[in-house]
Amino acid sequence: MNNELHITDARDCTRSAIANCSLPIVHGEFPIASCSRRRGFTLIELMVSTTIMLMLGIIIIGFLRGALGMSRTGAARGQAYETAQTVMRDMANDLAQVVAAPAHPDGQDDDCAFLVMQDPFGRQMLAFTRAWGEEQRSTAGYDAGRGSSQQGYSQDFSGRNVTDAIRPSHGNLEVVYIMEPTPEGTRLYRAERSPPSAGGLIDQMAAWCADYQGQGDIVPLGALQNARIGGEPLWDQFHLVADNVVAFGVELWDDWNRTMSWYSGPAGPVVTWSMGQRRAEGKPPQYQLPRALRLTLIIGQEPPLTAETTLDAELPAADNSVYVGETDAFADPGSGAGFIRIDGEVIAYGSRSGRTFGSCARGELGTRASAHKPGAMVMGGEVFRRVIQLPVAR
Repeated sequence: MNNELHITDARDCTRSAIANCSLPIVHGEFPIASCSRRRGFTLIELMVSTTIMLMLGIIIIGFLRGALGMSRTGAARGQAYETAQTVMRDMANDLAQVVAAPAHPDGQDDDCAFLVMQDPFGRQMLAFTRAWGEEQRSTAGYDAGRGSSQQGYSQDFSGRNVTDAIRPSHGNLEVVYIMEPTPEGTRLYRAERSPPSAGGLIDQMAAWCADYQGQGDIVPLGALQNARIGGEPLWDQFHLVADNVVAFGVELWDDWNRTMSWYSGPAGPVVTWSMGQRRAEGKPPQYQLPRALRLTLIIGQEPPLTAETTLDAELPAADNSVYVGETDAFADPGSGAGFIRIDGEVIAYGSRSGRTFGSCARGELGTRASAHKPGAMVMGGEVFRRVIQLPVAR
């Protein structure tokens, strides 16, 4: 009887209390106890958890941005390195096969076989005669090297007609490297032609440079288009080697002038060369070619490493301070990469701070020191150097 009453008392609990009750049943009885409600999150707890999640999200986003920035920086450096190595490999292959004058057995004694001079914008042009190498594996190279003048071939080799039968080259090629003929051009071009001859590729390019020397305000590309060689416009002989080349320069180890080091100065390298002039001066044959050549390339980089700004004030040709929009993106001068290019001139700077390049050396890498107007583009980049030994024994 007492048990029944006890159960009846348990049934008196409200349905909601029984539903929320979490106490176990003991001996088939419902214990009479107060059952508590289930608790949710308070407002403070929600705010704390949301703040923590936001902080974690910010940290993750920052990490991802840093990783993306590192990836872009690495890609930009890799692209500059690849461009520099491609250009250096091609030029080293050409220069390893340089021959001394005369350019070919039937040539005149004053044929140009190695020439370094300034183009109309004050930048270097490199021209030389080299022996046929891998081109001998082509039909054109085979015929040019083994054919005779009596075979009647009349077509010159221009690098594009490797399957054609061309007139005998006597085994030599004329090669010219030159920057894009515009004030702010960043493309490096190369042309080759065989057989070497008076009035050929090197002679015409040398004449073009001399005719427009100091006339950088006049874009002389039309003169290259109007001049013809082998029935084709002279500029059509050139093909693109690389883009994003801020500057290229060659320094020459000259035994005749007693070059003793690669540092500039009285015992340093020279930046111009003319074999015809050296013959006129009666210099001995062993000095017709420089002993070695140091090639310097300044390669412009892709974002986020792009170094470009504009000139803030007029820059006379003799000033050693350059005022620009900003200098933060440019290389530290202590790294050996302290170079900028304005129009055709390359300038080495010894300091940079705020909006000023200081302690500047004008007309570096064989370029011409010139006056520049406000608003002119100022470019920088990664510097690469390589010393190339020339076959002076030939």
